[in-house]
Amino acid sequence: MEDLQTMRAQSKEVSEWLRILAHPERLMVVYQLTSGEQGVGELLKHSALSQSAFSQHLTVLRNNHIIQARKRSQQVFYSLADNRVTDVVNTLKHVFL
Repeated sequence: MEDLQTMRAQSKEVSEWLRILAHPERLMVVYQLTSGEQGVGELLKHSALSQSAFSQHLTVLRNNHIIQARKRSQQVFYSLADNRVTDVVNTLKHVFL
């Protein structure tokens, strides 16, 4: 019963994470970042989106504290802000791949 109460308390956060990760482009960004920090150019290479559209997805991930940005000179590097995301992505990979 305690697990049910905990899940109820966390369900809003969990459903928000799932909504954000449900978009294929955002899921792929997060998947790429499970192997470590990457520059925006490297992430963009694996996307069919325009730079502007891709940037909007990065903003959604950043605003929801799933990824974080670090700027060095003119280049921006991204990494996962919450390691729980790695567990979620690895579980999805295990189930679906």
